[in-house]
Amino acid sequence: MRESMLTITQPLRGVPAPGGYDPEMLFVECARCGAPVMWEPGKATRIMNMAGIDALELDSSCLLVTDGCSLCSAEKEFTVQIFRVSAGSAASLPPRTGNA
Repeated sequence: MRESMLTITQPLRGVPAPGGYDPEMLFVECARCGAPVMWEPGKATRIMNMAGIDALELDSSCLLVTDGCSLCSAEKEFTVQIFRVSAGSAASLPPRTGNA
């Protein structure tokens, strides 16, 4: 039995991001209705490339937000923004009162 080496010359999905975060794994949400948005494979990678954002700058705290989606708008094109969500400090949280 002989083993053969297989070389992949094209990435299976998006641009390979060694040491970075796969743009396809970013959560996408509609700012208008709050619904999660599902895109076809490769769309997040194309948007990051067009914006000049390197995959090395991304991590699991990044979030893509659209200004609408097919569930809440008849529009076909939407603006996309990227946000980095942070945990925040206890000082930035509202005071906790009550017994609930």
